[in-house]
This record gives sequence, structure tokens and C-alpha cells, in this order.
Amino acid sequence: MFNEKILNKKLTYILGISGGPDSMFLLDKMYLLGFNFVVAHVNYHKRAESNQDEELVKKYCQKWNLPFFAYQVQPQEYSQVKNFQAWARKKRYDFFQQLAQQKQTKYIIVAHHLDDHLETYLLQKEKKTLVENWGLAPKIPWQNKKKSIYILRPLLSLSKEQICQYLHQNNIPYIIDKTNYLPIYQRNITRQKLIDFPLKKKELLKEIQLKNQELQKTKLLLKKQIKEVIFNSSLNLEIWQTNSPELKLRLLYYWVNKNTNNAFVSRKKPIWPEINKQLISKKRKINIILSKDYQISKNFPWAVLKKELSFSK
Repeated sequence: MFNEKILNKKLTYILGISGGPDSMFLLDKMYLLGFNFVVAHVNYHKRAESNQDEELVKKYCQKWNLPFFAYQVQPQEYSQVKNFQAWARKKRYDFFQQLAQQKQTKYIIVAHHLDDHLETYLLQKEKKTLVENWGLAPKIPWQNKKKSIYILRPLLSLSKEQICQYLHQNNIPYIIDKTNYLPIYQRNITRQKLIDFPLKKKELLKEIQLKNQELQKTKLLLKKQIKEVIFNSSLNLEIWQTNSPELKLRLLYYWVNKNTNNAFVSRKKPIWPEINKQLISKKRKINIILSKDYQISKNFPWAVLKKELSFSK
């Protein structure tokens, strides 16, 4: 159930360990299986138990003589932050990347498990965004200008229940973050749905599998259509609009980012449906402002992506 196939004992890994059940399971398994790794912990000092989390992880590492690094985040750093989860995630992964660079490795391992996989899928469906993978992938590249970094998830086949059962049987200590179950974040609300309806998990897994199979077919079609529809900064609208709604959006995403040096790489921004709406409108000529730097000039049957500065005078 622990996915060793994506790991290599000749490599060194950065382990993101919080002190919760999932990460303590990961830490114990990685140690017992004999992998080379460095333990990374982030203390946000947000909860009363924050220092206990750090001390727990530190003690485990001291017991087995494992390299341990802790990053301290002070409350004043996020006192004005509106989306703490997103901010904290960036801080955490920035620290992991810095440590990876220091230790001359490009692999970070996190403790996402089966329930996280299902939660992510449900959130993706609610947000209706373009996705690279439905649910969580066992290995993904992480954007870093300095070097290629990969995030690995060897626990995706294990449920929360299985993880906790292992910890209890082997007397592995951990600390529960109670805020994970408070309805203060959308993910927490989604998590509670899975707890309330455990039988739904099998259905969701089948659904995810089918969705990812369809996504792979779409990606193959995308490669073919790119050659027929996109010509440098120009988009052939006549051919483009014959595609399925999802494929049209993916073509737009590719075309825009290819010509803007990935300035619009975030799939979460709601710009793609709006661009699509403008391009399929009956107006043969129209300018679509993307940002202060870029705009699309539509002159049917072509759309051209240009630097907006050339139109500003």
C-alpha cells in the first residue's frame, strides 16, 4: 500500500513532517524502509499545540539520529493575510525547496493520502477549473526557476483509517490538529462529507479513474489540435471552435501562455471561460484585454495575441 515504486534508495529526499498522524506514518515508514532523507518541519505558531508538534517530530528524529530542520514563522508575518492556507502552503514549500537546494536533491515527499486524493477531486469539481490531473498525482513537477523540483506522494493508496490503525498498533505518537475539522475552510467542509458518507469513497475512486482516462484522451487530442489551430501568436478560430468545450479552453490556455511566457499559468483564474465567450461571439472584430501587458485582437477567422503596449497609443 505504501508506494515504494516512485522512490529510490540511492536518492535523498526532503520529508515534510508536521507531527500529525499522516506525516508521522510517513516518517516512520521511510525510516523503517531504509530511505535517505532530511526531515523538514514548519512551525507557524498559530495553535497552542504548535510547539508540541515541533517537539514531537524533533524527539522522533533525535531518537533515531535523523537530520531535522525547523522553520519558524512568526504570527506577525500573517496577521494581515486573508487566505492563510494558501499563504502557509507557499511558505512551507518555499522552505522545502530551499532545503532541497541545500541538500542537493530535487525530491520532496509529502504525506497526502487517499482521503486527501478524494477531497481534492471534490474541490476540483466544485471549482470547475482546468486540471492537469483529477485528484492528486503520485509525482508532480513543482515550479522553481532555479531547478526542477518534484513532489512525491507515496501514501495515496492508504486511507486515514489505515494510517491511524498502524500508528496505534505500533505506538507511534502524533498530534491531531483540531482545526482540520472545523468548518472554517472549504477543504474541511469537503472532508466532513467524506467522513459522513464513507461508502461514497469507492464510487469516487472509480469516478476519478474514469475522469483521468478521459483526460489522457483529451491531452492526446490537444497535441494534435495545437498543430492545426495555433500558429505562433495566431489562433485559427474556424478550426478552434469545432472542438469540445474543454478542448477549446485547453487550447486557449496553451496558446496564451506560450505567447506570454506563462504569465497566465494559473488554471484557477476565471479568465478562460470569459476569453472563450468573447472569441465565439458574433462580433468579428474585438480586442480582449488580458492584462496591462497583453491583449487579444480578434479579426475573424483569426485571433492574434499581442503586447498591449502596441495598441495603447
